[in-house]
Amino acid sequence: MAATVVLGLLAIMVGLLPWPQPLLVPGTTWLVDDVPGPLWVLVLSTAPLCLGTAVVLLRRETGLSARSPVFWAWLAVVVVAAAALVWNALYASALSDRVFGAIIPIFHWLFTFTPAVLAGLLFGGRGRRAGWAAGLGTGVVTLPLFALSWALLAGPEEFSLAGIAGLLSITGILGVAPLFAGVALAGAMGGAARIPR
Repeated sequence: MAATVVLGLLAIMVGLLPWPQPLLVPGTTWLVDDVPGPLWVLVLSTAPLCLGTAVVLLRRETGLSARSPVFWAWLAVVVVAAAALVWNALYASALSDRVFGAIIPIFHWLFTFTPAVLAGLLFGGRGRRAGWAAGLGTGVVTLPLFALSWALLAGPEEFSLAGIAGLLSITGILGVAPLFAGVALAGAMGGAARIPR
């Protein structure tokens, strides 16, 4: 959890710096085009940093070898989640200079919840502790990228204590709470798999 908190705070702080923004494809509301190089560097360096940290922590906690099919399946889940959040960060940055009403984040909680639950399914036969570790391991990747998306959407004008507090609040509600729910479910799936029949 410490790694997730540190990476998440760094993502918010860096995301609130003045980054050049991509454009939305004309005639669409969700396709991003013409992404500036510095923004690519930001998101494509954040994702591997978080992913590498998650891999090291998961292997240390579970003792999985790099040859384990479960490890590779977990890694595939996390890479797909990271790719989705990279797109979300670019999209959020493209929206940051537009005037619109309140954002209604109906499905944003799925970014952290879904990978944690899938990790629980993958680690179901390895016990509750392994399920928890696998679920939390997804959060090392998803939470910082989730926080980065909101920081890029807020833009540099929110670089203040109140702005950072607001970003921490929304990350907690829509990112941390669903992650913990997913981790609890992942642990329950791991524990249930150990119950003798």
